[in-house]
Amino acid sequence: MVVVGGTSTSRSVRHRSVRRVITRILGLVVVVAVVAGLRYHDQIRRYVTHLKGSPTHTVVWTPFPDDVPPELHLVAVGDIGYSSSRLRTTAAAIAELDALQPADAIALLGDNAYPSGDPTLLADTVFGPFGPLLDGGTELLAILGNHDVKDGNADGQVAALGMPGRWWARHDGDVLIVGLDSNLVDDPSQLAWLEGVLSAATEPWRIVLLHHPPYSAGYQGSNEAVRDAFTPLFERYGVQLVLSGHDHDYQRSKAINGVTYVVSGGAATTRRTGDADFTAVSFSWHHFVEVAVFPDRLVLRAVNQDLRVADEAIIQR
Repeated sequence: MVVVGGTSTSRSVRHRSVRRVITRILGLVVVVAVVAGLRYHDQIRRYVTHLKGSPTHTVVWTPFPDDVPPELHLVAVGDIGYSSSRLRTTAAAIAELDALQPADAIALLGDNAYPSGDPTLLADTVFGPFGPLLDGGTELLAILGNHDVKDGNADGQVAALGMPGRWWARHDGDVLIVGLDSNLVDDPSQLAWLEGVLSAATEPWRIVLLHHPPYSAGYQGSNEAVRDAFTPLFERYGVQLVLSGHDHDYQRSKAINGVTYVVSGGAATTRRTGDADFTAVSFSWHHFVEVAVFPDRLVLRAVNQDLRVADEAIIQR
């Protein structure tokens, strides 16, 4: 009996010791989790919430009927950045589309040359991949991304791309296209210029290009400074469509006070994305955006490297 009792007591002591060790380990895990959550909460939130990959349904791209062509046919690509086979494949798909239905202009949505906007790299990211398109008469429109303005390269890149400045306006019949520099969101001269252009506009269709998205459910998220500075003017002066890059995915918002916001940063690289209360469609895909403007409507398509469409939206005039 004494031996049995001794054995039972010994086991009880060992069990208590094991429980104490487990409790201390769990306590340490909780402390580490709390500290990590406080320090890295943005990164953790982005990782666990942005879980959307490729679209689940696509259809074959088809040209618009020849008897009713669009008044303006635009393609837009974002974050072309690094010279790569993926970028060249996207450019080849745009050239294939252009051969079937010519594009009037190609818009670059910023981060045109990683890592710091060196204008000499544009030969590999712009003029090489998109050379056949530009040589065929397609107009080049471009804005600056956050990488493009590093090391003082902003003005050199603007000049190399043939743009008139860091912000500009293009008037084409019934369509006004405005390019902004969202790196200088608080620049009073840009804000005054933007309000002057929009308030004086007579074009019924108004499209804005900027790099940092006012609304995004992607890895980078919405840029609150851009939203606060620019979107009141978009809403006040009847902008229908805003195209941006920065997040390496595709997103289309619901109409927000009459404005649809599209993120297109998947020309060369992609990240998984997510949803927010303003999201209509989002997915991660190598793609470009096609915009066709008609007198009564604007048609927007997200097109991949195989000329398949995963999102098509119609914005009524």
